[in-house]
Amino acid sequence: MSDLSSIAQVAAEKELEHAEELRETAKKTKHLVLKALLEGIAKDSEKHSLLYKAIFDFLNKTSTMLSEEELETLETSIERHIKVESEMIQLAREWSEKVESPKLKMILVAILEDEIKHHKLLRNILDKIARRETFTEEDFWDAVWRDSPWHGTPGG
Repeated sequence: MSDLSSIAQVAAEKELEHAEELRETAKKTKHLVLKALLEGIAKDSEKHSLLYKAIFDFLNKTSTMLSEEELETLETSIERHIKVESEMIQLAREWSEKVESPKLKMILVAILEDEIKHHKLLRNILDKIARRETFTEEDFWDAVWRDSPWHGTPGG
């Protein structure tokens, strides 16, 4: 196991422990804004744990290709979520510009920043990861014909 692989494994466990501790702290508070913020950070830590596990798997295994059907489902879902994120960015931006309370503004700006990050991440997933991890039937036949020494003629 490589050093990076070991680091990813330890980081995944640490993030998960951190998430559990934050969730316990959130349970003890009655302040809804603080509770929401702590829960949000805990969920981010869980996400980080999953990402570190993905890094570990990436370093130790080969990645599974997406089928054309999986890609189509993924694209449809992500495109729908990109539209929703765009709407939520607009909503959070408008509200954050209108409110005068510094507390409410802080919350709305935090939401806006998250929505912008989500939007960019979804675009990157759609444009860079999903399409590159797919091996279509067209790719297969291209590889068969392009890489064949006989280019489709009987070899012999």
